[in-house]
Amino acid sequence: MRKKVILYSIMSLLLFVSCNSSGDGEYDTRAVESLDKLTETIGELNSLSYTVNSYIISNKGEEISKESDVYLRDFDKMFIENTSTKGDKSFWYNGEKFAYFLYNKNEYDILDAPDNTLKLIDSINSKYGIYFPAADFLYPTLTDDMIENYDQILYFGDEKVDNVECIALEATNEETIVQIWIEKETNLPYKMVIESKTNENKYYEANYSNWRMNPKLPDMMFEFQPPAGSTRVKFQPKN
Repeated sequence: MRKKVILYSIMSLLLFVSCNSSGDGEYDTRAVESLDKLTETIGELNSLSYTVNSYIISNKGEEISKESDVYLRDFDKMFIENTSTKGDKSFWYNGEKFAYFLYNKNEYDILDAPDNTLKLIDSINSKYGIYFPAADFLYPTLTDDMIENYDQILYFGDEKVDNVECIALEATNEETIVQIWIEKETNLPYKMVIESKTNENKYYEANYSNWRMNPKLPDMMFEFQPPAGSTRVKFQPKN
């Protein structure tokens, strides 16, 4: 089954996926090649870590800032540590169980999980509405998914962002504008901005940094042990 881009899940603030595009639009071959290089670069890695600093404005105008440190290994290991203006939390996945811990509430839960990271991301996002930072770039079908869901994917060429040489792309459909900057030296994401055409409040910006390719990540990093005095509270599905 074809994997859809999951940026629709960014806290239900923006529609990155739209049913309005048929894939019969305008797609610059240079933009397509740049996305292919990005997914190939990530797909060749056995482990990966990075930091995402994001800024979000909800449809009601609420502003949220978040920093996420992400660690991935093999096809079935993940650890994410989030600090946010809405509270700090972490996620652990060891190939069998998914655990989360809310630091401000001292609460956790542990769930049975699928046997690989991409299946986990899909299932947790679908059932609980959790967005995993930069998860979209992990999918080998990213380019095809974007072509399917956007009317245009344009290539804007070389741009400097924070004095870093990048390639700038833009994807649009009837509801959304997505801008992606890919670092030229590494073929990895550097920045992304998502804006809504239908709600002027909705906004998402992410900056990617501290990329480490094939770092040594120990097994214990992906194992969760409930802190002393913490309380297990059942993780509630989204409405």
